[in-house]
Amino acid sequence: MKKALRFALAVLAVSLATVAAAHAQVPYNEGPVERVVLLHVTPGHFDALMDDFKKNIVPIWESEKSAGLIVSYDIFLNTTRSGPDDWDIGYSLTYKNMAALDGLPDKVYDIRMKQYGDQSAEQKVIDKRVENAHVVSSMLLRDITLR
Repeated sequence: MKKALRFALAVLAVSLATVAAAHAQVPYNEGPVERVVLLHVTPGHFDALMDDFKKNIVPIWESEKSAGLIVSYDIFLNTTRSGPDDWDIGYSLTYKNMAALDGLPDKVYDIRMKQYGDQSAEQKVIDKRVENAHVVSSMLLRDITLR
């Protein structure tokens, strides 16, 4: 019995040492997480999209920021388009870490309903938004700092 206990403790010690050594080998520290979305604007719909951002989307982001759900947001233009189907405008939402994404839809629901009133009104705005632009790409990025 004593041998089995010693063996188990030795295996545990080696396992802990291996985990500690593996962690020390990662050459970076993990930082905030960003959702980046790139949009292609339907020709002639840029002003309508900007109005939608100003009236509907930015107020939601400001509420999310006030509630601590996002750290920040940015909107940016593509000044080096490579073709007619390339993205025109993009936005990013910065979250403190990956854990901030857990349960996010439920956390944002009340903010969205406060903005739109109800799901039917929200769907009408979304249907119009789809006429103004479509998603070219959406990615989740993790900032890192080299050690």
